[in-house]
Amino acid sequence: MRQKKFHLTLICILILGLTATGTVFLRPLAVQAFDGEAWAIRGGRIVTVTGATIEKGTIVIRNGLIESVGADVPIPGDARIIDATGMTVYPGLFDSYTTLGIRPPANQAAGARRGGPGIDPVPNFLAQLAAPPSDEGMKPEVSVVDQLQVAENTFDQQRATGITTALTAPRTGIFQGQSALINLGKVAPEKLILKTPYSLNVSFSGARGRYPGSLMGVFAYLRQMLLDAQHYKEEWARYDKSPRGAKRPEINASLAALQPVIDGKMPVIFSVGSERDMRRAIGLAEEFKLNYILAGATQSYNIASYLKSKNATVLLSLNYPQKPQMIEDPESESLSVLRERANAPKSASELHKAGVRFAFQSGGLTRPQDYLVNAQRAIEAGLPKEEAIKAMTIYPARIFGVNEQLGSIEKGKIANLVLASGDIFDRNTKVKHVMVDGEVFEIKAQPAPAGPGAGGRGGPGRGAPGGGAGSEPGAAVASGRWMLNVNSPNGAVESTLSLTQAGTSLTGEIQTPFGPASISSGRIEGNNVTFTYTLNVQGQQMEITTRGKIEGNSISGTMEAGGMSFDFTGMRRPN
Repeated sequence: MRQKKFHLTLICILILGLTATGTVFLRPLAVQAFDGEAWAIRGGRIVTVTGATIEKGTIVIRNGLIESVGADVPIPGDARIIDATGMTVYPGLFDSYTTLGIRPPANQAAGARRGGPGIDPVPNFLAQLAAPPSDEGMKPEVSVVDQLQVAENTFDQQRATGITTALTAPRTGIFQGQSALINLGKVAPEKLILKTPYSLNVSFSGARGRYPGSLMGVFAYLRQMLLDAQHYKEEWARYDKSPRGAKRPEINASLAALQPVIDGKMPVIFSVGSERDMRRAIGLAEEFKLNYILAGATQSYNIASYLKSKNATVLLSLNYPQKPQMIEDPESESLSVLRERANAPKSASELHKAGVRFAFQSGGLTRPQDYLVNAQRAIEAGLPKEEAIKAMTIYPARIFGVNEQLGSIEKGKIANLVLASGDIFDRNTKVKHVMVDGEVFEIKAQPAPAGPGAGGRGGPGRGAPGGGAGSEPGAAVASGRWMLNVNSPNGAVESTLSLTQAGTSLTGEIQTPFGPASISSGRIEGNNVTFTYTLNVQGQQMEITTRGKIEGNSISGTMEAGGMSFDFTGMRRPN
């Protein structure tokens, strides 16, 4: 009994000693918050976003929520302390339109394509292009929640950029499915969800070789579905009012999923880039009285006043048009292409001047660190810096209806915070720590080679110009023969990729079930590779864009074609 009391006394002395000195050691790895857990971030410059900036203050977090914030906030005795002296603390950043956390499509063929009489033994990873319109990409009832798959390191690169929240959505077909707003932690997917469904996502990209393949066909299909949804609503309203003696209408999952859309209760996000497509989307939305948002909108610099007159909301892409990496004749580019590339960074400033409600999104940037780099390009093009940070914090929070939970550093809000070594838009700034739902992540050094997406802007933590294999210490080597496995809806597709590297340029050939193809526009920067190739699939010329990351003798990434995206993995074969 005495021994037990001695142990308890010793524990109390140790606890009192720690709280008296105020010394707390931050764990080197991510720490999951538990009931009653408290943190104190002290000594940092706090950019609250919605209020005054606190030059030297303290933030107290308990149970994943901000308990208090201010210049003279007392630190609870049980709080673990992060010394933020010399750092700047920001609210966690939003990426307002992504595909983050979506797992590869399920094997819809259940292995049936592997053999059997009359069955093509070659699993075709582009077979969806010849599928009927009722297949994936044509079903508004599809939810991203059913496709989420999160591992411990899934969002490492995004968190290293300061991104803590994202609107994630499928990106296949015309009716791409329903989105979800998620926090970028490492717990089970269902614990990351902040809001679902938020929107129905629609693209004007048709399917090659089948209806609706043309733009006219896409709009005919969209209008017919919306008209059918209205008729479906009327049928059920009549039946519900007087069911006796009436034939019960059939249940249709797709038309049922469109009911909150035609009622204006669920926004429609149109993926559009050009001025013409933005006008078309607005016309369709007005025809059916839809609550709509424009995503992408890289040409909005040209029609900002029009967008304001329509009270449009824009999720503006920071994936600016880039100069082709291996163009043979630079003078062959048209004036309109050159003009669009030069003007795209001006879109944010023009939207701000016109009073259009907008938020930033990554637009599928290959390197997440370019999110901040390209936001700085928007600042250089005239967007006030305070507006740039709001477009990544409080503005998307308001658009998504979560501004009482996120978007600023205020008492009672979710503790999504970014601790940076300085101004987050400065090229020399590094993100040191990120907090998501009160869980602390220490950011490890991230490889950040420069490239076209960075606009030639380098510096520690964001990459230096001229990086790449052969010129950057520790850069990956792409040369060799790679065995690839592509996760298609119809099973795994095996291909052999042969690459030759010269500095940052890549050439080579890929052998696929459809025959060989030459690599074009190949490039390696750090450990990131990009290239394209063209296949002849069922008489159609199909361009495949490949983006991957090399780690030693392993490679993984995505292949995109015809509006669809497929994950792949691979291993380098010994010589």
